[in-house]
Amino acid sequence: MKKIVLYISILCFTTALQAQDITTMWPYKYSDFRNGTVYFINKKTLSAPVNVHLLKSTLHYLDSDQVKEVTTSEIVLVQIDEDNYFMRDNQLMRVLSGDSTGFVAELVLADFGALTESGGAYGSSSNVQATRKLSSLEIGGISITNHMELKSNKESGSLLPLNTKYFIVTPDAVYPATKKGIESQLPDNKKDAFKQFLKQNKVAWKRPESLSALLNFFKD
Repeated sequence: MKKIVLYISILCFTTALQAQDITTMWPYKYSDFRNGTVYFINKKTLSAPVNVHLLKSTLHYLDSDQVKEVTTSEIVLVQIDEDNYFMRDNQLMRVLSGDSTGFVAELVLADFGALTESGGAYGSSSNVQATRKLSSLEIGGISITNHMELKSNKESGSLLPLNTKYFIVTPDAVYPATKKGIESQLPDNKKDAFKQFLKQNKVAWKRPESLSALLNFFKD
């Protein structure tokens, strides 16, 4: 029993440490750049060490020891180890289930706003103050682009909370994976069918694995 408790304690501690890896100096999805393949609209590919930058969910890659950003509008698909990302709404969305004809997607963004939130001063709006603070931050991969320098300073930055959202992505639209979000974007002639679908299929909206049932509605 003591061994089990100890194991759980170590697991929780390890998880906490992993969560702390996301900082202003290392605002990346992965703990280091990983081998990946990028597929472009023009049918060309790029194989390089890559990572997902969590400021705007863009793709960075290593050219020698320099961090560079891939032009978002030219990306079709990114494969990083076992993870697949499609580009939608100018953001990389990780595929949780489905395929290019329709999939459940995860979008993770670092909450830089949490570092800049404060009331405005001397008549300035809080939004203006936040923009100034954000522009003055040293952000890994943007203001500092040397890979070795980033790695050596990754834990010296401010910790960043993460915002995770889920979407249902079809060839025609990107729907927030909420009942209200989907209904608001459906044409009127499909809203009744959607309500009927939900009566026949239980969807746990807060569980990503349950959202894949919604793909059947859009395929039909």
